[in-house]
This record gives sequence, structure tokens and C-alpha cells, in this order.
Amino acid sequence: MRFRKIEGGSFYSYLTEGCRLCRKGAKMVLFITGVCSNSCYYCPVSDRRMGSDFIYANERPVMSMDDAVDEALSMSAEGVSITGGEPLLKPERIYEYLEVFSSAGLHTHLYTSIPARERMIEKLSEKGLDEIRFHPPELKNIMSYEESIKLSRKAGIEAGIEIPAISFRHEIPEILNRNDAFLNVNELEFSESNLHKLSERGWERGEFYEASGSLEIAVKYSETVRKFHYCSVRFKEIAQFRRRLIRTAFNLPEFYRVTSEGTVVCGLVEGEKEKIRKVLIQRGIDFVEVDEGFEIPVDEAERMKDSGKVFIIERYPTYTRMILEKDPLG
Repeated sequence: MRFRKIEGGSFYSYLTEGCRLCRKGAKMVLFITGVCSNSCYYCPVSDRRMGSDFIYANERPVMSMDDAVDEALSMSAEGVSITGGEPLLKPERIYEYLEVFSSAGLHTHLYTSIPARERMIEKLSEKGLDEIRFHPPELKNIMSYEESIKLSRKAGIEAGIEIPAISFRHEIPEILNRNDAFLNVNELEFSESNLHKLSERGWERGEFYEASGSLEIAVKYSETVRKFHYCSVRFKEIAQFRRRLIRTAFNLPEFYRVTSEGTVVCGLVEGEKEKIRKVLIQRGIDFVEVDEGFEIPVDEAERMKDSGKVFIIERYPTYTRMILEKDPLG
């Protein structure tokens, strides 16, 4: 098999459309629920989300369909990844979001640990699902997913298995190769929620929170599966996340300065909002009102440095607006 090497040590012989959009930073992650009937020791879902029945579109809490649509628009999304928790525990919720985003022309893919039956797969196809990725929890009961893969492909949904590289199981290549299905293998990643469990099982953390030895397991799969993709921890950072930030940043007003990392730099004026708003309007200064005050162009902030609490900030262009640096002027 011929493999193509890409960012962060990732490589593939085959990429699904969902993975291609991920690489472009064009995929919105729709976290449909934190509820799950499994308790996989390697699960990276945060303690805040795990077990909670809330919806998030990337970092944005979703209270209505409008919130999810706004997030998709904010990053010029071309695709939606439906994940959790276990999404198929909330099928009606999935159908609703699938219908909206599929009708808008966005590619959709779904992660699930449930070996879905024919009726559910047909419903997912009817609502516009393009791709499904099955995950056998802790790589158990692998053979039970073969029929679901066959049914998905019959329904016009691209199907395969996606797993973390925790061990090599020969059943996986056998199922996938005889059904012309794909395998995505993710480098095992340490997170705040799984750190102790991974350490207890003898995994050691590498420089980028990758589990040492995970790559070697992925290589074994690459030697036996025809349609294969290995996704490294570094790839998620330098390609997927950074490119999503850049897409989002360039959808902000033009006065924001976009860095090569996808963060944005601007001025921030804090203080009495009514008074500051009046001054900004009188001076014809572009601004965006935020909880702390008003974000304005850097050069305008420098001209206003004697007017009160004025800062230059660098932040993520995401819904949460995490500030990375905050330097006072004056």
C-alpha cells in the first residue's frame, strides 16, 4: 500500500470526506450529548461534559438550533461531526440536526459505539448522514459491528471503524477489508479526564500528551488494512484546531489582526459602557461590544491609552473568547 504523509506525523492510504474537511479546519464538532452507557478508560471527554445531557457546537453551548447554525456560520463550516457521549442515545435530536445541516449542503458524519440496526441506519440515511464511524468500546465485541457496516454501505453511507491505538485486534482488518470499509486510528491521547486511568495501565505521556507506544500499534494496522488513516495528537493541534481558528478569525470584522496561529489581536476598552460607547461612536471607531467592554482596532486603542482602562489583547476567535495575553496601555 502507498501512504501519504501529512502534518504532525499523520499518514494515510485513504481519507474519507469527513477527514478531508477536518484537515481543512472546516468541520464543526456537534457534541450532541455527554450521556453514554460505556465508561471507556481512555475517553478524553472532559469531566464537565461527561454524563451531562447538553449540546455544544465546538465551544458554544447550544440552547436552540440557531446557536448551532450561528457557530457553523462563524467558521464557514463545510461539514459537521456528530459526537458525544453516545449520540445514538438521542436519535431524534440527531435527526433534527442532520436534516438542517444536510439540507444546507454540509457533509455530515457520526461517531457511535452502538452497532446500529437496519431501521436506524435507514433513518440516518434518509435524514442525510454521509458517513458513520463505529467504535467498539475498549475494542470488545468487534464482530458485532460487521452487519452495521454492511447495512450502512447498502444505505449509501460511507462506513468504517475509528479507534484509539490501544491494541491490535486482527478482527478489525478482516471485517474492514472484506467490506471495503475504512479504518481511522487515533494516536492515544492523555487528557485531564483520562490521565490517571492511562497511567495506571502503564501508558507513558509524551511531549505532546501522546501515549508512547501508541504509534507502533497504529503501524501494525496500517500494514493490514487497505483503507487506512492514522491521526496523530500533533495533527489535531497544528492542522485541525489551528485551521479552524483561522477560518473563524477571518470571519470577524476586519480590524482584528489575525496571527499565524489563528488567534486575534485587538484593543480592549473597559469601564462605564454607556460613556465608552458614546465616545467610540462620536470618534467613528469600529467596535464589538463584549462582556468586559469594547474590542476596537489596535491603533485606536493606542490613541485612547489615556482614556481609562485600555489594553491590547490576544485571544482565541472562538465563542468563549479565551484571552491569552492582556497588556495594559498607558
